[in-house]
Amino acid sequence: MLLTTHCPSRIHHVDTPPPTVTLLDLPPEIRTQIVSYLILSNSAITIHEPRFNRHSPPPLAKTLPRTTGPIPAPAPSTPPPEDIFTVGTTRLALLLTCRLFYHENWKTYYSRNLFFFSLSTLPPFLDAIPSRCRDQIRRLSFRMPYRHRHARIWQMLSTFKRLEELELWLHPPATARHSEWESCAWGVRDCERLRVLRLRREQGEGGTNEDAVLEKDKGVEEGINAFLRERLMERGRDFEGRKCSAMLVALEPREDKEV
Repeated sequence: MLLTTHCPSRIHHVDTPPPTVTLLDLPPEIRTQIVSYLILSNSAITIHEPRFNRHSPPPLAKTLPRTTGPIPAPAPSTPPPEDIFTVGTTRLALLLTCRLFYHENWKTYYSRNLFFFSLSTLPPFLDAIPSRCRDQIRRLSFRMPYRHRHARIWQMLSTFKRLEELELWLHPPATARHSEWESCAWGVRDCERLRVLRLRREQGEGGTNEDAVLEKDKGVEEGINAFLRERLMERGRDFEGRKCSAMLVALEPREDKEV
């Protein structure tokens, strides 16, 4: 009597590994959302060095947040710090690894992040950055110098064509001057798309006039923001008026010319 054994078919079946799905295989809307979590910062990206060009990414320590001293880049054998993705350079470098990443997210990087400048870094930044990248910046923070070059600074700030939110850091109350408030009042007129101005004052050692200066800052800020809101409403009404006029002209009956 012959004994036969049944061989299960699964013994000869080779399990194929599941297909690998990379970030590039995802739909564009999902991929863009994932990348946005990595390139957007909750705090201001401080520009420390003038060398800020997408064609030659700077080292890690170029755009670190403000600190009391220089921060050296980690050695190759040293594991990266946990907060490595909180620095601006790392966020920009991510876009430089792939053309697709860059073309899908470069506008998001420049338009939604808050960039912090000083007088020593803003002019070189304007010279180095491509104009199409500069024109996407909508949120900016700037540390005003002491008692000089305010007109030149506002001229540079007005070159940001889509600037909507501006934060100005002023010197301690003990050094406050009326020229600071006056320059803010007439400087915002050249920033055509500006919606909000915030005045911040560095902490001082205290004094009798500190409360008065802070109250003055608040009053100037409220007055300027009221002007910006009114200007925005006037432009909206003007735009709607031109739009309605164009529609009425288009709808006007035309008299047929006699042949």
